[in-house]
Amino acid sequence: MTKEIEVSAKTLEDAIDLACGRLGKTKEELTIDVIEQPKKGFFGVGAVEARIKVRYELSPCEIAKEFLNTFNSNIGLENVNVKADYDNEKDEINVEMDGENLGILIGHHGDVLDALQYLTGLAANRGKEGFTRVTLDVENYREKRIETLRALARRSAAKVKKNGRNMSFEPMNAYERRIIHSEIQNIDGVTTFSVGSGDDRRVVISLEGGPRRSPRSDRKPSAKPAAPAQTKSQYIYNPERPPRQIVKAKSIDDIPLADVEDTEIVTFN
Repeated sequence: MTKEIEVSAKTLEDAIDLACGRLGKTKEELTIDVIEQPKKGFFGVGAVEARIKVRYELSPCEIAKEFLNTFNSNIGLENVNVKADYDNEKDEINVEMDGENLGILIGHHGDVLDALQYLTGLAANRGKEGFTRVTLDVENYREKRIETLRALARRSAAKVKKNGRNMSFEPMNAYERRIIHSEIQNIDGVTTFSVGSGDDRRVVISLEGGPRRSPRSDRKPSAKPAAPAQTKSQYIYNPERPPRQIVKAKSIDDIPLADVEDTEIVTFN
């Protein structure tokens, strides 16, 4: 991404110095095109200032900052301080924003912040070989969220150890799930595993060595197996042979088959 400005001054040297001051760059970092040479005129009449066009390639860090400044302006946020630093060892851009009424940039448990971080990363790496990770924070929200999750993990582990039942968290992204897993590893007697997929993936805390089952509230009701088809029996009298004896009973089912030799049993479903 290229940024350029035009600058005018009495001399070329003054114009270049002015451009360097505005952009915070050295002369060697800039590409300078002279649009118009200065003219002294006659006793000051008809004097013309030097006019130059200065351009330079923005770094990924500068692009990230430029993108966020434009974004904040477009949604009506004013007086937002955007600070971006590049970490050479990690090849990572750390961006922090401070200001008033920035809750809209955080959203529910940081969902808006995560989306904005993703977009900033795309902007910073556009047309660039490789990929530089961008980490975006607003008013130190991420550090506060980490402490909240750790405290929640400790409280939940205590409940699981007390009542012996698994406990499930709400769906979280991979980064926040790792925080829960890491915190529970430091607590004896409990362990963690994940269930679900995609946006519904969540962490479950259970007793160490206990059954790895989802909490009762998370389980889907299992379909009951279909009842086997009942076999019905029908008794048909054979008139070709007279009965040897008559047996009295309340129903035909109460008659012993050994006493009814002229009866056939036909089975059907």
